[in-house]
Amino acid sequence: MTTTKTQHLTFTRLLVGTASLTIIITTMTMASAYISPVLLALFLAILFTPILHWLQKKGLSTGLALLAMIIGVIVLALALTWFLSASFEQLADSLSTYQAQFQARVADAQAALASQGFDASGIKRGAADIEEMVQSFIVYLSRLGNLVATALFMVATIIFALIEAPKLRATLQQSLGQDHLLVVRSADFSQSVVRYFGLRTLVNLITGLLVTIMLWLLGIDFALLWGVLTFFLSYVPYLGITLATIPAVLLAWAQYGLGRAVLVIIGVMIINGVAENLVAPKLIGKGLKISPLVVFLSFMLWSWILGPLGMFLSMPLTVIVMFFLSGFDSTRWVAELMTGASTPPDDTGQEV
Repeated sequence: MTTTKTQHLTFTRLLVGTASLTIIITTMTMASAYISPVLLALFLAILFTPILHWLQKKGLSTGLALLAMIIGVIVLALALTWFLSASFEQLADSLSTYQAQFQARVADAQAALASQGFDASGIKRGAADIEEMVQSFIVYLSRLGNLVATALFMVATIIFALIEAPKLRATLQQSLGQDHLLVVRSADFSQSVVRYFGLRTLVNLITGLLVTIMLWLLGIDFALLWGVLTFFLSYVPYLGITLATIPAVLLAWAQYGLGRAVLVIIGVMIINGVAENLVAPKLIGKGLKISPLVVFLSFMLWSWILGPLGMFLSMPLTVIVMFFLSGFDSTRWVAELMTGASTPPDDTGQEV
């Protein structure tokens, strides 16, 4: 009788949990236009938190440190908005030139294959599809770079998040008590997330910088733009670096031919391999071993829920969910399934 009752309660909890998750996902999908900028702003606020703590350790008061951070955030946002707007506008103006170069390369490839007796009609159709996809991607990014109102909203959210962050823990301690489980878990959770993404950002910065230098040495146009894109997309393991490399490879092929495009691919593979296998383990440790299947499914899920910004946020949101699940005994098994690890990550994001 007891076993039947326990099974019934477990099944009921499963149904309630599934229904709640469905409601949350549906709500987020319907409000994605509003939720995506907020989540991105909160994620950026998490990345800026170590800088705030560093300024405080240097002797600045909390007020002065916040003022310095606010000024820095505003300057960085204005500079990034200007850079993206100018770069995409210039890229859009040059698109007809690159399109003609790309079509010429496709014609050369068709002729070379036809001379060897191969049917090259599929290359032209595939090139047309790629060309249309790249144009749509550039148009979207151009609009994204010109959304000044959204940028200002995100900056304001980051500023308020930085202002409220020091008060949040004190408020929880005052309301619930210093030894309350939620207070302890929130402290461990925030430290783990800040440390992980702070070091992850450093690795991404190194990767983006090296990709920018490589593309500049190879003479690829808009090298800095592709480096910035590499920095952001490197938050998505496996898929991110591939998506960031595609525009640079196509542009290298259009400008210089197949040989230069292959050099770009090899160069990015070497840089990514060094960053992920040498630099990242030394800075982050072994960290979270996220299953490639989880990476792919989370990429598709968050992109579907939040739209294009979900592509950038898929891995940060997944890692935050995993940290949260690993903090409670009842949900730690879910985090273990997602990581593929036999033991959950500890407070530093490393396996124990």
